Amino acid sequence: MKLLERGQIIISTPEKWDALSCRWKQGKYVQQVTLFIIDELHLIGGQGGPVLEVIVSRMRYIASQVENKIRIVALSTSLANAKDLGEWIGATSHGLFNFQPGVLPVPLEIHIQGVDIANFEARMQAMRKPTYNAIVQHAKNRKPAIVFVTTRKHVRLTAVDLMTYSNVDGMDTPAFLLRSFKELEPFISRIHEEMLRETLRHGVGYLLEGLSSLDQEVVSQLFEAGWIQVCVMSSSMCWGVPLAAHLVVVMGTQYYGGRENSLTDYPVTDLLQMMGHASRPLLDDSGKCVILCHAPRKDYYKKFLYEAFPVESHLHHFLHDNFNAEVVAGVIENKQDAVDYLTWTFLYGRLTQNPNYYNLQGVSHRHLSDHLSELVENTLSDLGACKCVAIEDDMDLSPLDLGMMASYYYISYTTIERFSSLTSKAKMKGLLEILASAS
Repeated sequence: MKLLERGQIIISTPEKWDALSCRWKQGKYVQQVTLFIIDELHLIGGQGGPVLEVIVSRMRYIASQVENKIRIVALSTSLANAKDLGEWIGATSHGLFNFQPGVLPVPLEIHIQGVDIANFEARMQAMRKPTYNAIVQHAKNRKPAIVFVTTRKHVRLTAVDLMTYSNVDGMDTPAFLLRSFKELEPFISRIHEEMLRETLRHGVGYLLEGLSSLDQEVVSQLFEAGWIQVCVMSSSMCWGVPLAAHLVVVMGTQYYGGRENSLTDYPVTDLLQMMGHASRPLLDDSGKCVILCHAPRKDYYKKFLYEAFPVESHLHHFLHDNFNAEVVAGVIENKQDAVDYLTWTFLYGRLTQNPNYYNLQGVSHRHLSDHLSELVENTLSDLGACKCVAIEDDMDLSPLDLGMMASYYYISYTTIERFSSLTSKAKMKGLLEILASAS
């Protein structure tokens, strides 16, 4: 709040802004915002989408309630339904620009190769040689290459294999090493991880979450300075590392996710982010991207990478915490307010556009109104059952202590319900059980 008071430009994650802006009635600084810029708005269709949708809907709502106008600027990848997003944020037809996926500052040449091996481990192993071939073929003249790999284990294995393949080709100096051993040695001697020291001597660096910050910094600097040609990264680092290359190889598009330990495809947004690293404006006329995937997925990626994709809302699955925060803030005081509040969301605009996706029975005004009432009814009765919100006369809403705590500390309503089972007699085992089962 103090930073918000002092700063003229605030840079924030969606979650932090959600936590701050839900108290906009008390914090007049939120009301003083006059320009609201949202980057990566296409992520509204991804995992963190509901939070993005909430903060944009809230800023639009605040703009309608306070005297100063709030200007909204949103940036996103090419989308098939950009017009819907534009209308939702209040952009006029003159203020909406949507380009084809192929229109980039540096044109991107995409190659998709399928590997027809069902077993995940065997498939990852089989992808290493094609990855090496891709670097030799597409990153000629010592141009830099980044390889994205699904897991930490495979990052190290891939780096070692690339080092080995470059040795077999029998050059006097390693193919991927772009400076002499002598120049590199002072930097390599600072590296903690032994395997990394070895691969760097052959011009192959790697980055993953487990590395010390010094190791990560040395690898990034050597790669940026053009001393080593190849950097292998774990896929999750595609968002946090600002390195760019002439060639990006996405080695596998699936990972083990969730509790079921089943294979999951990368979110579309992650894949686009990885491909975005193959862009060096002013240095390259074009970038190259090679995607290695399981053969049955090849057509899917072809379709999705060459055409803009539509995004849908997932807010209806995550409404509870949002409603709770608005009840605490005094924006939603009864069930009718809750229905009105939904009309500010992207979800509201998409319901009639794609009724099957949202389980709507029809698109008439009656169908829409019934659907929204049912959504509000179910969400609020859950909050009532968790003792976060009190419902009086089946209509009026007021916040309870648990609801206020959940909103203030930005905790999920299911977690606060779990915590409410605490008693003063709880032993360490009981405390740990409650903590471990918090959502």
